[in-house]
Amino acid sequence: MAYETILYEVADEIATITLNRPAKMNAYTTTMGAEITDAMIRADSDNDARVIVLTGAGDRAFCAGADMSMFASDIKARETKPDSRERRAPGISLPQVMRNLSKPTIAAINGYALGVGCTIPLLLDVRIASDNAKMGVIFPRVGLMSELGSSYLMPRLIGLARTAEMMLTGRQYPASECLAMGLVSRVVPLKDLAATARELAGDMLQCSPTSLAYTRRALYQGLDGTLETAMAFEGFALEKCYVSPEHKEYVAAFMEKRKPDFKKAKS
Repeated sequence: MAYETILYEVADEIATITLNRPAKMNAYTTTMGAEITDAMIRADSDNDARVIVLTGAGDRAFCAGADMSMFASDIKARETKPDSRERRAPGISLPQVMRNLSKPTIAAINGYALGVGCTIPLLLDVRIASDNAKMGVIFPRVGLMSELGSSYLMPRLIGLARTAEMMLTGRQYPASECLAMGLVSRVVPLKDLAATARELAGDMLQCSPTSLAYTRRALYQGLDGTLETAMAFEGFALEKCYVSPEHKEYVAAFMEKRKPDFKKAKS
């Protein structure tokens, strides 16, 4: 698939997906939503990629929200055809795709992350931000409702009170506050953001792909499960890991005093 609004590249086992509308501060469109979804599926099946990084082009914005011209077109269409069906929420399938990925994901948030630009990163495993980043659930200020499962995810990430404050005020929060509330796990200078994302991805590359896949699944199942269901799945997954080629490779590497080669073991 040829992309119009994003870039997709793989280097050193890291797939980087870049929102690529810098002149529009990477404003979201339905085309972009479809392309992000496709790129995530592509990266998950790409044998040359083991970690996925999502970021924005330029220094000003990760994604400054939805493109207003898209909403203007929707309003015009409704006025022209009042009986037309309601517009589907942007990226309606993206949350399910993200939940079912087998590879770890990192959001490298550079600059403004507003509206859908704030809710998309919630779908990724780890969020890091540049020191010039600002995040905001601005939907109520434009007469809309937050989406992409954010009303489910955000309270589980930062608590109900903080989520209510963000979603009921539409305020924009600087990176330092986002770090303090746990919305992101690191804040670094803008010039260091890409390198920090690669460093974090490099740490993930030191891990067994089988282990990471089962660990992701366990974490997200745990959002709705009980201690008993978590322990049951951990037992199931651990048995799978015990017999995985990566575990065998790690033990052999340890005994032989060398670095494990999980890529070779997996192939």
